[in-house]
Amino acid sequence: MKCNVLIDWLTFTVKNVDDPYKVISWYLGLDGNLFQERGYGLNGYHNVLYFNDINVCYSPRDDEQFRDMGICVTMSGKGCRTFETMSRMNLDGNTDRQGTPSTAFPALFQLLDCNEDCNVTRIDVACDDHDGILDMDDLVEKVTSEEVNSRIMKRTVTFSLDGQTKIGTTIYLGAPSSEFRVRIYDKAKEQGDFQSHWIRVELVLKHENANAFVSNFVNCRTIGSLAAGIINDKFSFIERDSTNISRCSVCGWWLEFVGSIEAVHLLTREAVTHSIDQLEDWVICQLAPTLGMLAEAKGSVCLWNIVKAGKKKLSGKQLALVRDYKNLGDCRA
Repeated sequence: MKCNVLIDWLTFTVKNVDDPYKVISWYLGLDGNLFQERGYGLNGYHNVLYFNDINVCYSPRDDEQFRDMGICVTMSGKGCRTFETMSRMNLDGNTDRQGTPSTAFPALFQLLDCNEDCNVTRIDVACDDHDGILDMDDLVEKVTSEEVNSRIMKRTVTFSLDGQTKIGTTIYLGAPSSEFRVRIYDKAKEQGDFQSHWIRVELVLKHENANAFVSNFVNCRTIGSLAAGIINDKFSFIERDSTNISRCSVCGWWLEFVGSIEAVHLLTREAVTHSIDQLEDWVICQLAPTLGMLAEAKGSVCLWNIVKAGKKKLSGKQLALVRDYKNLGDCRA
């Protein structure tokens, strides 16, 4: 498997729009009925609509600092995967295949870049190594031995422990408040997988850096060349073969990794299980014996009557999920 590049966080605002459902439809390509009120505010907004780690904040506080913020959309990693899978912008017939190109983010970036009322405040770009090019122990050794060529002086290594056993390590280049920060960690271990190789190098870009990334992407830069260009400009891991750090050789394995990233032309879309499929799995695991018992005792007509009664009680959100799943099915056909 080649190295992948994907969007793992996105925050943007849309000014001069008061209706959050317009943003959900126009910019996200999602059905507003999927979203529900959180019941509390976030980030200077009184109200938040939420669906699968996508937050749409609206009704900013009425003071000078927040009054003109418009609508703010924040997607975490899971929210980004939801957007890629379920957005109408990505109905390309490949919605259930891991590793297929993502068209949802390029379409969204076009909208954000051409609209002066839009502002991207944060974007995280994840560069994933599945081929064993990077080794966390080697990376930690380079950081602690000051074998990093970078203008970023704040460097931190943290360890996660389960009792006395080390189960994870994270490298940070840059302070949390910086407009550019790097996070390197073992993504496989984070997810409890101690067999696979999956090292993630994550670029966190804020404000001007985030907007510049979107503009450069829209202006015909491939995602790989863009990510590799940022990495080469900001930092590299080196061999101490010169007293002048700028003349030191870059580690061969780091050159290989950045070269693999540069070869990526399209955003990767990770597979994500649709809520309907998750529900089916839950019914099979939790309710199948009970349903089987009812069918054995009363016949299959009993189950059909239960289904008919349940269909009459579907909420707006549940009906929206059904429509969305059927739409995706039509595209896969």
